Amino acid sequence: MNHDRRPIRLPRTDAAPVLRTDFTDLGGWARLLQALEMPVALEEGSQDVCDYDRAISYVIPIDKEKYRDLLPETVLAAAPDAGHDLPYDHLYLADAETFASDDLPLLGIDIHVDEAGDEPWPRVKPFRVPALQVASVEINDSIANLFFREFHDSDWADFEVHVAGPGTAVYEEFRQMDQEEVGDN
Repeated sequence: MNHDRRPIRLPRTDAAPVLRTDFTDLGGWARLLQALEMPVALEEGSQDVCDYDRAISYVIPIDKEKYRDLLPETVLAAAPDAGHDLPYDHLYLADAETFASDDLPLLGIDIHVDEAGDEPWPRVKPFRVPALQVASVEINDSIANLFFREFHDSDWADFEVHVAGPGTAVYEEFRQMDQEEVGDN
């Protein structure tokens, strides 16, 4: 399927979507979903669940065949320089390069448009964000501490994150919250 010739519609979601574009690695997609759900913190050793967050709280994974082989250029064409009405200003692609690396680097694409139509900052070129760093990027963007585009030159080795993996008290508390949330629905 050649998506660079066929127009697409970007999803209408309340949060930045993570679009699966590569369907050759089912295990890679499962690892990515697990990484996005993993509680991460900036401080090592904390047992306080309030110190942790998860990317899945800020992004929405989308696993739809219509996004197979989607290219950044096609995304940008679907979000023109002025007039798009999406509730997010960036999105992520989970492509073959994402699944080929242990840190699962998503391709982040800036689609920001100023409401007035004048762009105070030009869009940055697409850049990679390791899956465990997505929560930090999204938290900072959501509180306007740093905008998504400001992460484009980041050296991710300088941003240390600590993971509360399976079996830890923090992980189990998040798991219990998820189960309670499902039970409430």
